Amino acid sequence: MEGLRMSRGAHLATGLRRTGVLAAVWLALTGAAPDALAAGALALALAVPLSLVLLAPAPHPVRLARFAALAPGFLARSFQGGIDVAWRALHPDLPIRPGWIEFPTRIEDGPARLIFGSEISLLPGTLSAGSEDGALYVHALDASGEVEGSLRPREDAMARAFSQPRAGGREEGS
Repeated sequence: MEGLRMSRGAHLATGLRRTGVLAAVWLALTGAAPDALAAGALALALAVPLSLVLLAPAPHPVRLARFAALAPGFLARSFQGGIDVAWRALHPDLPIRPGWIEFPTRIEDGPARLIFGSEISLLPGTLSAGSEDGALYVHALDASGEVEGSLRPREDAMARAFSQPRAGGREEGS
């Protein structure tokens, strides 16, 4: 766990970024009204430290361009998943072979794994149902073995977006 600790500089940088984002939101909501500036400063002074406690800075920075690049595929798989489940439910033979899959993941516990689990739930016929000891538990409508193969590319893309080590422990460069 010691290797995941952030330096004071990285912690400060995260706090400054959050201050900027929250200040911009406050100014947009209040229209930069002079009488709201004091309340905004007080809100920032309370909200930023609280956010650093409740949502600790990630040990790996999010690469926004890579994360944004996941959106089109995420939307396409959401649509495809809905169509697949509807087809299976309406098919006269009900072509399902439900089962559980224990999917060992290299993605560290935290926001990246949470988002990865959410994306798994949008793949055709899959539902992420928990995480323990470095594995995600996935319920699949067709657990015949093809599910794990479809998860690895998604896992690699999420790991790259969150600057996490890839297979074999290689760190993805920028």
